[in-house]
Amino acid sequence: MRTVARTTFALGCLLAATFAVPAVAAASGARLDQKERAIIRGINHQRANHGLAPVRASARLARAADFHSWEMLDANYFAHTSRDGGSFDERVRRYVNKRALGEALAYLGGSCGRGSARQIVQMWMNSPPHRAILLSSTYRRVGIGKRVGSLGSRKACMVTADFSSKN
Repeated sequence: MRTVARTTFALGCLLAATFAVPAVAAASGARLDQKERAIIRGINHQRANHGLAPVRASARLARAADFHSWEMLDANYFAHTSRDGGSFDERVRRYVNKRALGEALAYLGGSCGRGSARQIVQMWMNSPPHRAILLSSTYRRVGIGKRVGSLGSRKACMVTADFSSKN
C-alpha cells in the first residue's frame, strides 16, 4: 500500500512540475522591457491629452503581440494577417477572449534604439487608422511585443501593439 501511495505521490509531483514550468516560462516571456513600457507610457500620454483613461498592460496581450512580432520577422513579412493567412483578431483570440480587439504595427529600420518608443507612438498618431485605435475609449488593455531581427536584408525593429476592451 505504501508503494502505491509513494508512486501516486511521485507521479502527481511529476505532473505538477511538468505543467508548472511551462506556465512560469510563458509568464516570464510576457514581461515588458524598458522600451515596451515606454511605448505604453507614450500611448497613455496621448490618451491623457485627449481626455481618455489610460490603457493597462496585459500579459496575455503581450504574449499575443510578441508572437506576432516574432512571426513577422521569422517569415519575413509585415502585415496584420498571420503567417497562415488568418486575421489578427483570430490570432489574438487565442490569447484573450474580449469583446473588442485592435492592433497597431510599427517597423523601424535598424534597432530599437534611443527615442524609438516616442518615434513609434508618433508614427501611429500620424496614421489615421492607428490613431483611431490608440485614442479609442473602447480599449482599456494593451500588450506590446518588440523584436529586433531582419526584414529582407535589413536589420529591423518590429513592434506589435494588441489592444482589447476590459471585458
